[in-house]
Amino acid sequence: MNKPEKISQLIEGAETYIKSGNHGKAQQKLYQAFSMANKTQNVEATNKILDLLQTIGLLATNLQYVELKPLKNEGLILDIGGGGEGIVGRLNGEQVVAIDTREEELEGTQNEALKVVMDASDLKFLPDSFHMCTAFFSFMYIPKRKHLKVFEEVYRVLTENGKFAVWDVRIPASERKFKEFIVPLRITLPDEVVETGYGVKWQVQNMEHFKQIAHQTRFQVVNEWSREEIFHLEMIKQG
Repeated sequence: MNKPEKISQLIEGAETYIKSGNHGKAQQKLYQAFSMANKTQNVEATNKILDLLQTIGLLATNLQYVELKPLKNEGLILDIGGGGEGIVGRLNGEQVVAIDTREEELEGTQNEALKVVMDASDLKFLPDSFHMCTAFFSFMYIPKRKHLKVFEEVYRVLTENGKFAVWDVRIPASERKFKEFIVPLRITLPDEVVETGYGVKWQVQNMEHFKQIAHQTRFQVVNEWSREEIFHLEMIKQG
């Protein structure tokens, strides 16, 4: 069976599950089909899948692209939400201390980072412990009421002039009662391409939200970009 036929089969299976009310199974098949459709650049199938996801209360963005190289940093890097694909750990290996609230997320991560179960809003490290902190599509999983506290904790554990790098996605106000927001990503690293998708319960956020928190916590924004639905902020701890 070729890929277009496989994609069609997955879509048909999802439609059958939707009709029977089994949205969980439908979601699994649609995720599989979405990944294959993106790889083969099948625009018609991709649009069909996005429409079906919306019928079961899920809003997915178009495929978003990120290209990364190893981070230039001399000391330790604290990676917030470093479980799962462990992108920063793949880039900088043993230089990274990856934290996540879920042990199973860390257990499934394949890289050389030191992995620790910890809440980013209550870091157990001493002040001035890290030269850099990263959050790669992690804040979307952190309740919005905790974002300020996470910034304060990161500021505390960074050395003077330490860097805080954030990659995340714009989640708009929902015009319909969507249950979940999904951002599919193609992440290009020096030696591999990672295709994944991050899905969360709906909470509105954008780059300005994080820039305001940076100002509140005395971080200086030194670099920023936004492309389609995703954005990046690089900040420095000011004394």
